[in-house]
Amino acid sequence: WDIDDDAMDGLPDYLKHVAKFIIDTFQEFGRQLQSESGGSYSLEATIEYCKNLVRANLQLAKWARAGYLPSIDEYLDVAGVEIAVYFTLAGILMAMDHNICKKEAYDWLKSREKLAKAMTIKARVDDMSRGYVTNSVNCYKKQYGVTEEEAFRGLRQMVADGDKLMNEEFLKPINVPHEVLKLFHDTLRAINVSYDKDDGFTRPGKHLKSHITSMFGDLI
Repeated sequence: WDIDDDAMDGLPDYLKHVAKFIIDTFQEFGRQLQSESGGSYSLEATIEYCKNLVRANLQLAKWARAGYLPSIDEYLDVAGVEIAVYFTLAGILMAMDHNICKKEAYDWLKSREKLAKAMTIKARVDDMSRGYVTNSVNCYKKQYGVTEEEAFRGLRQMVADGDKLMNEEFLKPINVPHEVLKLFHDTLRAINVSYDKDDGFTRPGKHLKSHITSMFGDLI
């Protein structure tokens, strides 16, 4: 995880700044967590999720450059990581109250793979036509040999099935503090707001801006 000068030299200038910022940020996290019980474990776990996120972005870039259109299953395996739900959950767990057992919380995150994956599918499939050739609609059409209209119906059904699965997962007994479960709830709420009608993260001006303004600007 340390900076490799040779690897850094091979990056474009703009990526050098990004890479250095990421490394410096995690080094600062390490300094802040070194005296905290379970701090080193949560740091290493979050670094691994960060690496997975970078690998997923690289894979999507390779597909785009090669003009490769994967199946919907293959696409969601990669795009579900690229949308950063796993990394977001891991990062927030790392920053949570030191009284929460971090290893227990991360183990619970790993044990709820179905829940986390359903959240990533909802986020990525809800934004059905991202403006790239490699998007959920085109990948679904390729895998099932259907029309665009049929693909939209199939993807909406995937979201509905995922919602049902998430409800079932939330109803299962838990052995972690309420704050950890609330983290999943709050992240899911953010997904619902951000990706309900469009990719609000990429294009916030269409509807997400009004939500933010109503919460912070209109109150002043």
